[in-house]
Order: sequence, then C-alpha cells, then structure tokens
Amino acid sequence: MNTPREEGYDSAWWALIYDQWNEMGDRAQRKDRELHFYQERLKECAGPVLEAACGAGSILLPLLSEGIDIHGLDNSTAMLARLENKARAVGVSDVGRRIARQSMADFRYDGAFSAVIIPASSFMMLATQEDQVACLKSIREHLQPRGRLLLNFYIPSLADDLLRHVVYPPREEEFGTFEHPETGRPIEVSYSKVCNLATQTETYTWFFEYDSHTAEVPMKARWIYKEEFQLLLRLAGFREWVLYGGWDCREYEGGPDTTDAFWVATAS
Repeated sequence: MNTPREEGYDSAWWALIYDQWNEMGDRAQRKDRELHFYQERLKECAGPVLEAACGAGSILLPLLSEGIDIHGLDNSTAMLARLENKARAVGVSDVGRRIARQSMADFRYDGAFSAVIIPASSFMMLATQEDQVACLKSIREHLQPRGRLLLNFYIPSLADDLLRHVVYPPREEEFGTFEHPETGRPIEVSYSKVCNLATQTETYTWFFEYDSHTAEVPMKARWIYKEEFQLLLRLAGFREWVLYGGWDCREYEGGPDTTDAFWVATAS
C-alpha cells in the first residue's frame, strides 16, 4: 500500500527514525561534535537563545539541561511531538511553551534573542536563495544588539559527491534499517539523489518501507559556498562574521573533499 507523498523532514517518517540515525556511526560522532561547538559558544550567553529547525531536540534538549534559556521552532508537527515526548521522559515539563511550529524562512517572535543557532546543516533545507535571504533577515531582526547567529553546514565534494549524482534517472542507494519506536518492527530506508550544478541543489527521493506500507518522500537541499554565504550575510544586514573549518574552530581551508563550515555572525 502506498501512502501520500510528504515533503522532506516534515514527513512523519523522519520523526520515526531521526533519533536512531543520529546515534549511528559517523553521524553520532558528528552530532556530538556539533553539540560541543554550540555548548562552547553559548557558555557566556546571558539571554534567551533560539534554535531554528530544532527537529526532535537532539541539540535543544542537551542545551536546555545545561540551564540555557533555549527556545525552538520547526516546521514538522511530528518532529515537535517527538521532542515533547523525549522531554517528558527526562522530566522536562515546560518544553511545550518553548517550541513552536514555524517556518525557518519566515518566523516571528515578540522578543529578541541573544543568539540564534541552526545546527546539523539544516540551513541547506532552504532550497532557494530567496528563502535563504529571508531566513537570515528574520534572524537579524530577532537578534539583540551584538547578538550572534551560529550555524554549520557542509560544502559537498565536487568529484566524490556532486559529479556522481548528476545523471538521470538516479540510482537507488541504501540508507539503513531502523526500528519503529512503537512496534519495534523494521523500517527499511533508501534514497536516490540528483545534483544540479547550475542551481546548487540536491533533489532526493527517500523511500520508507514498513510492513506493507511504502512511502516516497521528496526532499531538496541547496549547498552554499564561502563567498556566496558572505554575500547572503551582507544582504541580511550582518557586517561581522567568522568562518571556521570545524567544530574545534580550526581555520577554514576548503579543499577538494566535502568540508564543514561553522559560521558565527554578529549583529551590529
């Protein structure tokens, strides 16, 4: 039986497997390193913090447990429900007032934040430059004076990733097997991907197989190069920023392989 198509991480299927994926192999190490980056940068943060695209709370909940006054937004009802369930399980009762279903590209709050964070390459889920600029402008409008935007995303390898996925039709690739959190039965996940070098977009189709159900979930991401992102920051009103090449704040050098970009931009 086929289920209706849902878009990207807004799909309820992702909420079923996301936490398990975050604890798998290299992804678990990457998540822990990202968390360390945000923990260190927010140590001296005196005011409230906002996480855009907070998902199931893999960054938000650890930061909240450390006493950071953090709030979160996400466009996925299923992800936010998962976050609330996890919070209740560890005795956090007030998370409901801290999270909201809003779009990363066009969110609104009454107050201002001392920092806004976007971990896990979530900024790349804004698949058009217009949405990217709109997001950065919304962030700038919601930052206190000298407030900071902290985010990270990857820049894919041309040879090992992008050029391998420019052909159409794309080949299907295995992603993993996960357990349904309620039934324990397996969810088989695979995907296909096509890269468009002109628009800098990755178009995915994710396939979820569970019992007799099959779901196809489309997703699009857009990668951003160093010089381009600096222009996006300028368009949004930022004038100060620092770029690091990793969670440990080493110098950004780029290179032919997939690289990480960790940005800290400060509002004037």
